[in-house]
Amino acid sequence: MGMDFFGHQDQARKASGRLVWLFVAAVVCIILLIYAAAKAFLIVGDVSEQGLIDLPVLGAVAGAVSALVVGAMAFKSAQLRGGGAAVAEMMGGRLVDPHTRDPQERVLMNVVEEMSIASGVPVPDVFVLEAEAGVNAFAAGWSTKDAAVAVTKGALETFSRDELQGVIAHEFSHIFHGDMRLNIRLVGTLFGIICLTVIGRVLLHAGRGSKRDGQHVAIFGLVLVAVGYIGVLFARLIQAAISRQREYLADAAAVQYTRNPKGIGMALAKLGGLTGKLESPHAEEASHMMFADAVAGLGGGLATHPPIEERVERVLPGCLKHAAACGSLTQAVHDTPAPTQPTGAAGFAGPTPQRVLETVGDPQPQHVEAARALLSALPLHVGVSAHEPARAPALIYSLLLDRDEAERARQLAMLDGSDGGARLEAQTLNAEVAALPRTMHLPLVELAMPTLRRLPPEERAAFLDRARSLSLSDGRLSAFEFALLKTLERHLPIEGNAKPRRRRTASLAQRAEDAGLVLSVIARAGAEQEEEVRAAFERGCLVLGVAAPPLSPADAATPQGLDRAIDGLDRVSPLSKRRLIEACAEVAAHDGHLDPDEVDLVRALAELWDCPVPISIPT
Repeated sequence: MGMDFFGHQDQARKASGRLVWLFVAAVVCIILLIYAAAKAFLIVGDVSEQGLIDLPVLGAVAGAVSALVVGAMAFKSAQLRGGGAAVAEMMGGRLVDPHTRDPQERVLMNVVEEMSIASGVPVPDVFVLEAEAGVNAFAAGWSTKDAAVAVTKGALETFSRDELQGVIAHEFSHIFHGDMRLNIRLVGTLFGIICLTVIGRVLLHAGRGSKRDGQHVAIFGLVLVAVGYIGVLFARLIQAAISRQREYLADAAAVQYTRNPKGIGMALAKLGGLTGKLESPHAEEASHMMFADAVAGLGGGLATHPPIEERVERVLPGCLKHAAACGSLTQAVHDTPAPTQPTGAAGFAGPTPQRVLETVGDPQPQHVEAARALLSALPLHVGVSAHEPARAPALIYSLLLDRDEAERARQLAMLDGSDGGARLEAQTLNAEVAALPRTMHLPLVELAMPTLRRLPPEERAAFLDRARSLSLSDGRLSAFEFALLKTLERHLPIEGNAKPRRRRTASLAQRAEDAGLVLSVIARAGAEQEEEVRAAFERGCLVLGVAAPPLSPADAATPQGLDRAIDGLDRVSPLSKRRLIEACAEVAAHDGHLDPDEVDLVRALAELWDCPVPISIPT
């Protein structure tokens, strides 16, 4: 049985709400404690003779603490606006070159690329924490469009390929199930809570060096330090409450994605004899997003992760009993038979709307195997081009060249003024790309994404302009061209770092006009006769379950309007997205099946809504 992607997304959204209340409770406790300290300080100094509740003092304390905490949160959130890359760099990470020749890094890139293509998300940025000998890893970001995966140098040197694949599959589960957004919010929230400790230390130091009223300043600084540690206690409790069950889920997902319990099991077993402790000064605030505990000395209810032994037992039942007999957890993992994994048939007998829906955020071992086969079957020139900044744009151009010779000649003429001989490179690559199965075209875009992100901003903007021009050269936008352009626009920000979007949840009924426009575009892209278009549209509306507006005319679907509709639909809840994606797939499959272009269109829309659809498997 597969993972309930939409259910887990909805749980992550609700957990964000619980995080707000936990945060408010922590701030209220801090305010009351500081008020009590301030009141005691004022009474000792005979400055105030008011009663227990001194509203002016309470108001001043509440205002000062709230401003400080919110200001610290805003500061940290601004630092993390760049998404996963910003978190990885904060932790001391180095971006791995997609074309790296380092053997360990090459294995890491291969594993990440396989998992990305299998699951239907563009390859994220990959980082190595070179200064960290501890064995650990994490995924971070606001969404799939700015995700990053990072592993420590110790993990690269410790794990085999199978073990590393289990760890990366674990981290991809966090990407799929909405954990990353929750985790990155938690980093900012925790920084706001614990910042009082830093302020208290400053006052304590200043008070010791001051002759006048220095004692009072030092005492108040000491109080802030003490209260700040209460904030740290709250932070630990919040981390533990948010993180523990999600680690169990991610371990189980890693087993399902790879069908190899011993991969993730052995990685965990090795951790049991080593340490995941990080030396980074930011390890404390980011420990909840790590593969294993990153801070030493935490245990019991304050540990951000479940005990290693429990995690191993869950993926390999009976392992702990054998470990007690042989005295070695790693030996027990090696000797314990792996439980039989259900193969599942969803998505492997030809794509249908229901099979597409069943595999959202839930790649199966067959998808991983298909991704591995795709990468191994790539012509050398195509694979190299996907990893080299000078050639990656031409690879994308080659995917957009028309089959019609005259139209292709017009498109190539558009590339005459581009730098680096893009015309000749695109023409050469087009011949090789055309010989590949159609289902491999969109994965090539996903494979090239880390390389394209390395382009300087001005080159990136020029590249996107040329890609749009090639797509619209014949005056129309095909399903594949739409999918390709939307993938590029989502994952290649033009102005600086990617910014998290504000999300106020809306119902499908509130976004019915947006849904109607999107379904109208899909219906018109897949049918020519007006009767067929209307039938496909009505089929989708029936699945959607809300009163959508009438079928939109062809000239109503402007790129700007469609962009606004897609963004508006991103605000609906995960459970509503289930119906939305199913409705899109039903419209695309109006003739009874989904062809490769239609699958790519649905995959692109789903990924825009953070609901990745795995790679299509040829039948």
